[in-house]
Amino acid sequence: MEEAAALLQVEYAGSYQRYETGENRPDAPMAERIRLVSGGVVTLEDLHQQRLEWLKIRRPEMLTLFPEVREAAP
Repeated sequence: MEEAAALLQVEYAGSYQRYETGENRPDAPMAERIRLVSGGVVTLEDLHQQRLEWLKIRRPEMLTLFPEVREAAP
């Protein structure tokens, strides 16, 4: 985790970990850096899906306006 944070020039490894778990979503430049540093293994869609999964589990009320997202399979 610390190595990935360093490659992405993220000051705190915990910040990177929150991107990884979906707790935080990276802004567009950071998302692009993640895609590039991973050699395309991590896609923008991966980041989006990870965030949705985090929200479904920990903040389902945020998805009440979008039942199709809330109920969609991972």
